[in-house]
Amino acid sequence: MLKKIKYFFLLLIILLAGLTTYYLSTDDQYTVRRERIIKAPQNLIYQQIADLKNWPKWAPWKDKDSLMKFEFSTSTKKEGDYMRFIDNDGNPQKITNLTLRPDSLILQDMSGGDQSQTLKWTLKPTEKGVKLTWSITGDLQPMQRLFNQKMNPLVGPFMSRGLELIGRAVKKDMNKHEMHILKTVDLSDTYYIYRTAACRLDSLNAQLDKTLPSVIIYAIKNKIETNGKPLVIYNKRDVSNNSVIFSAAVPTRERIDTNDNQILTGKLPGGLYLKVKYRGAYQYLPQAWQQTKAYIQSNPNLIEDTTRDAFEEYAVGHTKSLNPADWITYLYVPIIETKPKEIEIQ
Repeated sequence: MLKKIKYFFLLLIILLAGLTTYYLSTDDQYTVRRERIIKAPQNLIYQQIADLKNWPKWAPWKDKDSLMKFEFSTSTKKEGDYMRFIDNDGNPQKITNLTLRPDSLILQDMSGGDQSQTLKWTLKPTEKGVKLTWSITGDLQPMQRLFNQKMNPLVGPFMSRGLELIGRAVKKDMNKHEMHILKTVDLSDTYYIYRTAACRLDSLNAQLDKTLPSVIIYAIKNKIETNGKPLVIYNKRDVSNNSVIFSAAVPTRERIDTNDNQILTGKLPGGLYLKVKYRGAYQYLPQAWQQTKAYIQSNPNLIEDTTRDAFEEYAVGHTKSLNPADWITYLYVPIIETKPKEIEIQ
């Protein structure tokens, strides 16, 4: 009997020694990391995270509680700014911006109860898009150290879901677009330099990216005084055959004699035009044109003047904002008014 007790205590000592060795070999902190490639401008992804007011759009906690409420500090996108909420387990949480390095690094503290975690976000451009990496580091209580390996499968899926929702939120923001019928304007004749091209309607944006910059560069190199924003004049638009002939143009203050056989000079005829403001990505411009034409057809006081060409003016583009939702394009459709109206001279 005494021999059995002796072996029992010997086995217990070996077991305790093993547990102690394992315990001492474990870290008193855990780090879980996830990453995702997002096809969007780097600064837009950064703003989605650094500006705390954006978190309700994608916070993964909302999957279980769509009515979750967030409280914010007076400002939300500077170091020291914070937000508060109650998580899915009923625990109050606070996230505070610690370090913000524009477009590249975000460090945040997430604290609730007696626990604190560090949230680290890094953004790195790649050929396929921006690689967004999210890591969470936290302290482990003595008993929790034995279960360190379980933190990755426990927290990882939650983080992957958050990265997925960030990508969706950025894409949704980029896809915002709207148009407004503004007014009838009376334009004066305007000279311009231009380059003409023809393509399929569904490849118009790609062709414009090649054609319009060449005209702008020509104007800059030759120190030509411009007279407004770049234009695209639609010489012929055939929706049924998916084809378009257009002139990428830069307005000038006077007639310019060019020395390039691909860059020519033209004159935009003045007269009455219906002016429409469109805000958003260029991919949705065809819809804006359809709505504009429908508006003219439904208005008994307006008739489209087919002897003059419609055109677009690019007031705000990617040189001023990387977010397509901020781009502003004005649509001008030549019209004839059947009833006199008060007009604005430009």
